[in-house]
Amino acid sequence: MDDALLTAAEAASRLGVKRQTLYAYVSRGLVSRQLSLDGRTSLFHPDEIDALRTAHRRTPSGEVGSVIASAVTRIEPDGHSYRETAAVDLVDEPLETVAELLWGGEGGSWSVDAEAIAAVSALQAALPDHAELIDRLRGSVLALSAHDRLRHDPTPESHRRAGRKMLTAMVDGLPLRTQSPADDPPIDGGRLADRLWPRLSSESPTTAQRDCLNAALVLMADHGLAASTFAARIAASVRADPYSVVSAGLGAMGGVLHGAASDDVHRLFDDAARLGPEVAIGRHLRDSRPISGTGHAVYRDRDPRQQALAERLADAWAGDERLALVHATRDIVTERVDRPLNVDFSLGALTWLAQMEPGSGQCIFVARTAGWIAHGIEEMTEPPLRFRAIARRRPQRPDLPEDDAEHGSGGNGSGSG
Repeated sequence: MDDALLTAAEAASRLGVKRQTLYAYVSRGLVSRQLSLDGRTSLFHPDEIDALRTAHRRTPSGEVGSVIASAVTRIEPDGHSYRETAAVDLVDEPLETVAELLWGGEGGSWSVDAEAIAAVSALQAALPDHAELIDRLRGSVLALSAHDRLRHDPTPESHRRAGRKMLTAMVDGLPLRTQSPADDPPIDGGRLADRLWPRLSSESPTTAQRDCLNAALVLMADHGLAASTFAARIAASVRADPYSVVSAGLGAMGGVLHGAASDDVHRLFDDAARLGPEVAIGRHLRDSRPISGTGHAVYRDRDPRQQALAERLADAWAGDERLALVHATRDIVTERVDRPLNVDFSLGALTWLAQMEPGSGQCIFVARTAGWIAHGIEEMTEPPLRFRAIARRRPQRPDLPEDDAEHGSGGNGSGSG
């Protein structure tokens, strides 16, 4: 393994800095090092060095780059690991178990007190029937936050306790798609995946299909510093309570290019079933619309999460004629689009095969709450207020009056940031 790593001289050369500067990066937590087998030589992972080099490269495009030391999740070309355990090896574990692993605690109660559940239910009842599922998730977090008088306790266990409450209430707070009271499992009984299914689909699942949903939740529990996780860490850096940390993550997750990407894939399968895969994909290409569920900023060749979930889907829906349509659509996309499939493609296939309602992909993505809490706990050990971007004056757009351009720069000095 040492052969794949860089020596200090090689790492410094790749960064274009002196060795003293490289070790300064180590002391600041910007890059990690490990000792070789002889116990004397410092070695560096080339991916971390390349990421640091990219972050330090100044470009005029407006791109923002940063490197944050984290022990929560490690991403490699062949997959990601939670606390050094490969995520694909955890897909048979309940999401709750994986969350506890990410949080580094010893476990605790996943029940929610009656007063808080009543508040969640009242807020959900006040929402209109057409409310999107992402709004219902935000509502559950808001209701819990208002009823937690100790939410500003900064200790890790307080954050873990809040995380258990939020994941439980976000699942159990969703309305059931089936109206039979017997289908409503108790708040503290059964896996979160088992309780989530009847809130997203009116179909009766097989055990393999419920396990497939749980596997998706586990695979989505964290994935490094994605946009929503970065937002959550910024909130934790200003010492926000755990509910606000998760709310920050939910805000970014609502973006059509992040948590909602699988919804477009779901609609693509709807079109493929109605028109045929070639016609459906052809219309996207004709309109110059990108095919959602393809390409990834980290995985250039393949997304291991997509492959792992696709294999589960093939087993859980074996013999279902709709699976053949999914595969036919996948094959055309793979042939025609010069980008690899990502996990959103398999998430869209899951929600479509399970006949879940639109927006269900975001509810599956809510497993990322486990990661947001883990990163929030970790960020609380760092110096506060450490994220401060530098604004570069943007040339005035010709379609904006001077006043609007000036106000858009944030140059009025308001706020404490």
